[in-house]
Amino acid sequence: MKLLTWNIQAAIGTRRYRDYLLHAHRQMIHTPSKTLALRAIAREIAPFDVICLQEIDLGGRRAGYRSQVETIAAESGHAHFAVQENRIVPGISRHGNAILSRWPLHLVHDIKLPGRVPGRGCLIVDIDGPAALRVACLHLSLGAPSQLAQLAAVADGLRAARDWVAMGDFNCGVGSAPLDAFCTMAGGRLAPSSPDTYPSWQPRRDYDHIVSSSELPLTHYRAETAILSDHLAVSARVAVSDLSARKE
Repeated sequence: MKLLTWNIQAAIGTRRYRDYLLHAHRQMIHTPSKTLALRAIAREIAPFDVICLQEIDLGGRRAGYRSQVETIAAESGHAHFAVQENRIVPGISRHGNAILSRWPLHLVHDIKLPGRVPGRGCLIVDIDGPAALRVACLHLSLGAPSQLAQLAAVADGLRAARDWVAMGDFNCGVGSAPLDAFCTMAGGRLAPSSPDTYPSWQPRRDYDHIVSSSELPLTHYRAETAILSDHLAVSARVAVSDLSARKE
């Protein structure tokens, strides 16, 4: 089972620091370049079985009043998806997370994560595929105190599952207190090495991760190379045999 997580920055397409200024208008309105970026993103995710996307616009003005999830899914060939809306900027944007899959999804929990500033969330689903797997797609706040509280809420949503993965933009790196605490609370394991993913054009921070349950090994763990956002995607594989062998 091929997994991928990606903060797609609403298809704004930042590829260098000055783009934050030069492309600022893309935060407000839809542009033809976003359509091209969404198609490119869809091509990149097409080979994967389960994908978690963060910073995706669910139909605001800056997305042309159409959900970017539907656009990507139509291009990538993923028939099943679930979405979570976390923040609305009236008249401009609808911020959210999404999970796309080759197999049907059962919604388990739409968690609005705690924090000083509202608008962060975690979407948890069960994959109805060749083997049982619970998947959490999350996007955390920037500060460690908020991250600790948010990851405690995520851990609560995962404890009942035997096999799970938590994928997303954690905004913190391996060795940080929030990630260490999460692995302890949820019974999770990190990959032996964590590639840097931010900023995508000159990665210096390992903000994006795939964390698995303690007895579920991940292989082929890597950062993808496509620069279509200010974050690189992270991918990994989990053997279906490992899941099936543990299925009750």
